[in-house]
Amino acid sequence: DVTRANGSSTVTRCYAEYPMKYLTPKRGIDGDCDCAWAYAVNMGGGLVSGDASGTTIRVDDGCALVLATQGTQKVYKHNKRRWDECEKADEGVGRSGVGETTSALYASVGDGGLLALLPDPTQLFSGAVFRQTQTIDIHENGSCVCVDWITAGRVGYGNERWAFERADVRTRVMANDDPVVIEATRLEASSRDSLNANVSLALRMGAVNVFASLIIVGSRVQDLAKSCGDWACASATRHMAQGGASWVRASPDALTQTDPRSTLFVTASDLPLPYPGVVLRFFAADSESVLDVLRKLLAPLASQLGAPPYDERGGS
Repeated sequence: DVTRANGSSTVTRCYAEYPMKYLTPKRGIDGDCDCAWAYAVNMGGGLVSGDASGTTIRVDDGCALVLATQGTQKVYKHNKRRWDECEKADEGVGRSGVGETTSALYASVGDGGLLALLPDPTQLFSGAVFRQTQTIDIHENGSCVCVDWITAGRVGYGNERWAFERADVRTRVMANDDPVVIEATRLEASSRDSLNANVSLALRMGAVNVFASLIIVGSRVQDLAKSCGDWACASATRHMAQGGASWVRASPDALTQTDPRSTLFVTASDLPLPYPGVVLRFFAADSESVLDVLRKLLAPLASQLGAPPYDERGGS
């Protein structure tokens, strides 16, 4: 819970159990900025098959919170043999999702409040099965900034690209019980399209190694949403004049001779009134390209958060 204490946004209640814990620095990066910070940490360095983590956040009226991470969230291999044995023991009753690694978040943001979810990317190992759901319920005058991104895995480890079994991630932003944004991505090793039934996910993803989304909603970040939308439109126009996202279908090895600026493509969708905002989606050949863009686009938030997003640790 983030409430007002001694005139500033403060984490007044925090409780955690395995596999997660939360670090809540008592002193903000900028002591004059009215914003609390918290860092989510995996106790074991990642999530294993069957792990289920859940987070509930409440940001009170007029308060602000940043929830970040200390590094990439790793999701390890799905232990299929172990969970198949459990299914047989229980005769498979009600266990369709058994063994999958799950992560759930629910957040409420009060009148004039601001929540910024700024995690590092999720890295899925070979054979992983991952499901993530995020629901952010904002007051009609509340605001949120939400980053969510997935990488291809351990690309440098025997070219382990897009080798997980399934990734199902969904973010829903609600206001006054009305859905404002529903952003969902589902990637599976086996294609449901009969034409691509024998084509691996790595081949279907082409040269893309990172998929990311950026959701910006609310009056406190209205100017930020406009600047990000304008940048995305200008970037897409420039890239379309230079061949668009044709590099996406190329072999990853072919990108070594390509202009690095062409290895990131972005799309933007404006949100309808009365909730000003924008949704950006990034397709990139490497996470560094996305990180550089996020730092640039979200830099104006420093005045509200107390530090530039993704740069508060000295640019590391």
